[in-house]
Amino acid sequence: MAKIEDLRRKVALGLYELTSHAKMEMQADNFSLKDVKQGIYSGRIIERQRDPATSTKCCVSGKATDGRKLRSICRLTALGYLRIITVFEE
Repeated sequence: MAKIEDLRRKVALGLYELTSHAKMEMQADNFSLKDVKQGIYSGRIIERQRDPATSTKCCVSGKATDGRKLRSICRLTALGYLRIITVFEE
């Protein structure tokens, strides 16, 4: 089971990927990549969602660089990357 430290480490090492959906949601909410990274660095896992088709998803609640509350849904892939599935403002 992933811990917030694991997710932060993946981001710090550049071992992450954004889905096209996450990129669209970032644009819609005017979040930059720096905001998303800061949200994971400052955040905590508030929920885990079991998905039988893939690995467990984590819901991370944190703050963007401008202080807005940001939520990310992500999971660790079989290849060891952090996949950021979606991002939205709380």
